[in-house]
Amino acid sequence: MKNIINREMTRVKRTAQWLFLLAGLVISPALMAQQNAATLDHIQSSSVLNVGYRQLPPFSFTDHNGKVTGYTIAVCNMIADKLRQYLKLNNLTIHYIPVNFSERFSALNSRKIDMDCGVNTNAPERTSSVSFSENYYTAKMRIISLRKNNIQSIADLKGRTVSLTGSSKDLLEFNKANREQHLNISTITSTTIKGAFEKMAHNESAAFFVDDILAWPLINHSEQPELFSVSSESIGNDMHYAIMMRKNDPQFVTFVNSTLKDFFASPANVQLRKKWLSPWSCEKLKNPSPGSCQHSH
Repeated sequence: MKNIINREMTRVKRTAQWLFLLAGLVISPALMAQQNAATLDHIQSSSVLNVGYRQLPPFSFTDHNGKVTGYTIAVCNMIADKLRQYLKLNNLTIHYIPVNFSERFSALNSRKIDMDCGVNTNAPERTSSVSFSENYYTAKMRIISLRKNNIQSIADLKGRTVSLTGSSKDLLEFNKANREQHLNISTITSTTIKGAFEKMAHNESAAFFVDDILAWPLINHSEQPELFSVSSESIGNDMHYAIMMRKNDPQFVTFVNSTLKDFFASPANVQLRKKWLSPWSCEKLKNPSPGSCQHSH
């Protein structure tokens, strides 16, 4: 009798386990569909667009009034307006969510943000995990240092310590140049470009490597801009800026690129570039270093 009872209890347990697994099989596709829902569908159902950004003037930053603004933010606001029209929404709320360099990829993949409108370099090594829009700007990475130290090239930094932003394309390009030229330069990183700039300004590092267009606001907004120098030598490949989106969502990427194509050809783009990017052209800078403003527009 005891054996019969034990066999029956085992059968009941197995049946319960199978029912539990079956329930999981029934639920999992629904959960998977929800997780992989297209961005356009999600925006339409929620009437919300989540936009990631960082403090990177003149492209994305919070101004003294607490407003998120800049060239790329203006472009993304225009995309949002086109989304509202395309999806036939009465209103579309934009949530601006600050994400640092290391957080941006996971923020996209976890759906914390729908698009990243901070500065993102369109790089081949990143396309396996994220998608990029058409490029909207091309910058060059240069060496920022205290003028008194007379740093002209990366070779002048052999055996010394420099600062960069962590999880950035600049760091990858610098490491490659450092390795190929056998310079034995040490690095210290920061989660923000301002933090990396300040390490150089306070002599914690001999130089700071960053894209030229991002360096000028930092220098000109410092207390003594004349103390700093920007190298004429550029390091590594050109930095092509683009809006970053989730991987495997071609419909959303196509919509963004189609919108950008029309925008780039419009007078509105000329006006925005004049407002946000022209102030950082060489002829309008206080103390440009010779040859240091050769970036593309």
